[in-house]
Amino acid sequence: MKFAATIIASLITVLPMANAWIFSTTAGQWDGENNRRCTKASSSAGDVIDWENEWGSDCTLRVYSDSKCRTQIGIASDDWNDHELSTGMGSFKVSSC
Repeated sequence: MKFAATIIASLITVLPMANAWIFSTTAGQWDGENNRRCTKASSSAGDVIDWENEWGSDCTLRVYSDSKCRTQIGIASDDWNDHELSTGMGSFKVSSC
């Protein structure tokens, strides 16, 4: 019985965070559980970014070269651990959460 209670308690703590994400760049760090509108975040080619998407989440990161989210240079729904930018980044947004 104690084992079952432990399993249930563990699942309950994870369920509310089903769409949690964290995005880190040289410009800062953002997190959330919902979509995020176009956000200015400047990083240079060669800089490292990190996208952590909670397991089971449908959230998608889109990275843009300009500051107004017009020219997409990358997309990720799965984790991007220590991803090196091949092109400078000017903005990002998160969708499909």
